[in-house]
Amino acid sequence: MARYTVTRRGTSGPGAGGDYTYTARADSPEGAVTKTAAKAARLLHRLNRGGTELDPEPVNVTRIN
Repeated sequence: MARYTVTRRGTSGPGAGGDYTYTARADSPEGAVTKTAAKAARLLHRLNRGGTELDPEPVNVTRIN
Protein backbone atom coordinates (compact mmCIF):
# COMPACT_ATOMS: atom_id res chain seq x y z
CA MET A 1 0.00 0.00 0.00
CA ALA A 2 1.20 3.45 -0.87
CA ARG A 3 0.99 6.45 1.41
CA TYR A 4 -0.86 9.58 0.36
CA THR A 5 -1.40 13.06 1.73
CA VAL A 6 -4.75 14.68 1.07
CA THR A 7 -5.23 18.42 1.56
CA ARG A 8 -8.64 19.98 2.10
CA ARG A 9 -9.48 23.68 2.43
CA GLY A 10 -11.63 25.25 5.12
CA THR A 11 -14.70 26.87 3.53
CA SER A 12 -16.37 28.60 6.49
CA GLY A 13 -15.87 29.39 10.15
CA PRO A 14 -12.65 30.49 11.81
CA GLY A 15 -10.62 28.02 9.72
CA ALA A 16 -11.92 29.32 6.37
CA GLY A 17 -9.16 29.50 3.78
CA GLY A 18 -6.81 27.30 5.81
CA ASP A 19 -5.39 24.06 4.45
CA TYR A 20 -5.83 20.85 6.44
CA THR A 21 -3.59 17.92 5.45
CA TYR A 22 -4.17 14.29 6.40
CA THR A 23 -2.19 11.14 5.55
CA ALA A 24 -3.39 7.61 4.89
CA ARG A 25 -2.21 4.32 3.43
CA ALA A 26 -4.32 3.21 0.49
CA ASP A 27 -4.19 1.30 -2.79
CA SER A 28 -5.27 4.32 -4.84
CA PRO A 29 -5.68 8.09 -4.54
CA GLU A 30 -9.46 7.62 -4.39
CA GLY A 31 -9.07 5.25 -1.45
CA ALA A 32 -6.90 7.80 0.33
CA VAL A 33 -9.54 10.49 -0.18
CA THR A 34 -12.16 8.23 1.41
CA LYS A 35 -9.96 7.29 4.36
CA THR A 36 -8.86 10.84 5.06
CA ALA A 37 -12.46 12.10 4.92
CA ALA A 38 -13.22 9.90 7.92
CA LYS A 39 -10.08 11.13 9.72
CA ALA A 40 -10.97 14.75 9.03
CA ALA A 41 -14.50 14.30 10.36
CA ARG A 42 -13.24 12.73 13.60
CA LEU A 43 -10.58 15.38 14.14
CA LEU A 44 -12.88 18.31 13.41
CA HIS A 45 -15.57 16.89 15.69
CA ARG A 46 -13.06 16.59 18.52
CA LEU A 47 -11.20 19.89 18.09
CA ASN A 48 -13.69 22.12 16.32
CA ARG A 49 -15.48 24.58 18.55
CA GLY A 50 -15.76 27.35 15.99
CA GLY A 51 -17.77 25.63 13.27
CA THR A 52 -15.07 25.23 10.60
CA GLU A 53 -16.37 23.38 7.54
CA LEU A 54 -14.05 21.60 5.09
CA ASP A 55 -14.59 21.40 1.35
CA PRO A 56 -15.50 17.77 0.53
CA GLU A 57 -13.34 17.90 -2.61
CA PRO A 58 -9.61 17.72 -1.86
CA VAL A 59 -7.34 20.53 -3.00
CA ASN A 60 -4.39 18.18 -3.50
CA VAL A 61 -3.64 14.44 -3.35
CA THR A 62 0.05 13.50 -3.27
CA ARG A 63 1.68 10.09 -3.18
CA ILE A 64 4.51 9.72 -0.66
CA ASN A 65 7.19 7.15 -1.46
